[in-house]
Amino acid sequence: MTHAIARTFYRLVGVHTLPVSLGLRNIYILPTGYGMLFLAVLGAMLVGSINYNNNLGFLLTFLLGSVMLTAMMHTYGMLHGLRLIAATAAPAFAGEPAMIDITIDAAGRQRKGLRWYFNTRETVAQDAEPGRRTQVSVPVPTVRRGVLKPGRLRIVSEYPTGLFRAWSRIETDLECLVYPKPVFAALTIASTASIYGEGEALPAAGVDDFQGLRNYQAGDPPGRIHWQAYSRGQGLHVKTFDGLAGADWMLDLNAIRGGDIERKLSILCYHVLEGHRQRCRVGIKLSGQTEIAAGRGRVHRDRCLRALALYGKG
Repeated sequence: MTHAIARTFYRLVGVHTLPVSLGLRNIYILPTGYGMLFLAVLGAMLVGSINYNNNLGFLLTFLLGSVMLTAMMHTYGMLHGLRLIAATAAPAFAGEPAMIDITIDAAGRQRKGLRWYFNTRETVAQDAEPGRRTQVSVPVPTVRRGVLKPGRLRIVSEYPTGLFRAWSRIETDLECLVYPKPVFAALTIASTASIYGEGEALPAAGVDDFQGLRNYQAGDPPGRIHWQAYSRGQGLHVKTFDGLAGADWMLDLNAIRGGDIERKLSILCYHVLEGHRQRCRVGIKLSGQTEIAAGRGRVHRDRCLRALALYGKG
């Protein structure tokens, strides 16, 4: 019932949900700053032509006026008929942009000068070609973990002259899961192995058996970066070890001392990813509220990351 009321409201105020075809009800157009200046010049030329009864002045004024009207129709036409079919959102880590994939259909004509954004700081320029569907990946900034609602998608065009700006706003009804930002820190693992712990904890997992290199990811400790490869221009790589591959890791939120809850969740996030990379069975305990038994695989990893993202969010 609430969803139906929301859709009715969006139709009344000119905001539509996917799928949708852009048309008279959801496209707006206004002159840009240059367009207003052009109109002012045309007005001055018209006044001058009337004052001096100059036929050539009238001809030039009306000619430029017709060019402006033609430009307005072309700018409007870049959006009119464009079909937005679907939108999907992939999970992201806090601090990294979440990518919203929009599937569009040009509806038989070329669309140029299109700009797409949810946030004006993250604008994507993407044209649409006729005869095939196009996918536009629009980034949305993320600040903290949890559920991100990107809000309204804006599509803007000032093509071909820049004198007019046509735009549309579409409600995507999307929710994007934002995981905690991975942060490396010492952590004791309760099970068949302990990593970077205190007291009787064992050394770092697999530090004696070098396995190879992998691409650097956010949160990797600087001490594991292979600086020799970086100095040779091969990019950032991290050394990996397989001494405890296949061990069971039970990550406990209460085992992390000091720091606020967000940092603790970020530390757990890093070790969930690290355990997955080392093919270990990973489980998590979150202050007695949530416990996920040890397991492995991409689906299990995503389940753990989801629990970290939604912890304490009600």
